Amino acid sequence: MEEIKEVSEINIPKTEYKKIKVLHLVIFLLFFSLACNVFLILKTGILTGSSISENSLRLVNPSEKQPIDSNIGTSIIQYQALKPIIQEEIDSYNANGDVGVYLQDANTGAWLGINFTSGFTPASLLKLPVMMAILKKVERGEMNLNDKIELTKQDLNSQWGTLYQKGAGTKMSVIDLLEQMISFSDNTAKNALIRQLSATDIDSIFVHVGIPDPYLIGSEQVVSPRDYNRLFKSLYYSAYLSPKYSELALELTTDGNEESLIKEGVPVEVTVAHKFGIYDASNTLSDCGIVYHEKNPYFLCIMTTDLDYSKSRELIPKISKDIYDFVNKNSK
Repeated sequence: MEEIKEVSEINIPKTEYKKIKVLHLVIFLLFFSLACNVFLILKTGILTGSSISENSLRLVNPSEKQPIDSNIGTSIIQYQALKPIIQEEIDSYNANGDVGVYLQDANTGAWLGINFTSGFTPASLLKLPVMMAILKKVERGEMNLNDKIELTKQDLNSQWGTLYQKGAGTKMSVIDLLEQMISFSDNTAKNALIRQLSATDIDSIFVHVGIPDPYLIGSEQVVSPRDYNRLFKSLYYSAYLSPKYSELALELTTDGNEESLIKEGVPVEVTVAHKFGIYDASNTLSDCGIVYHEKNPYFLCIMTTDLDYSKSRELIPKISKDIYDFVNKNSK
């Protein structure tokens, strides 16, 4: 029998050997090229986002608005040039008092603050969260805007508003009480509405916006301009109430019959949603809300304390005007 030779001993012609090497090289290059193309396709897809479906997003929640890029247009991304203007205005008035200002652009989030974390007595500013708590109950179906509430003797309060004159036993709808409380800052209406709420109903709003609840027993019962702005931001972005009831809440704050100091600083045709607050014991005067500038709406809260009422009454509209003029100038 013929002896079988090991592979290593088989003699392969040189020409055939070269063909095999070339074939191996071609196969290797084909596989390498294919792998590179697959890698580039995957990398391009990741960088452009084409490989990520919107349904798979876990860490972001895109809004319907287009992200701000280098094509900023009329958006304002910083307000630092406005700060010395406002500070000069404040310096001319507050010889002994304190003034807090917080401004934030609703489009870009750009902001400006002066004493914006200082605590001020909120006074009637606290009627806004009462309204929000009532509307949340309506939204849940726990009460109706047309439900009647009977005024009690304990509700009657003559310090602000005229509803107390109707006397105990008067029945009013929830929506009418809300209008009296917000549009006229009526204390009797607030007392009647707050009776419909539990401590948890009120506290849930402050927990939601992330600020201490001034209604809690033992609290300092102060709020900063920056913190208070969060209530209006919650309504503007419809984060706590549904769009329907956020809209209703803001409508009630736009046609108020109480003083609107912020509104005095802007053109009459510009809508302003706001809440006014005054506390005589500490000469505290505040006005906070949303200025609906056509191109750049913004949140604004101005609070003063230990300052003569007449001075505060002049200063807040001046600061509001300085801000509006700056926004208007930089929105063209």
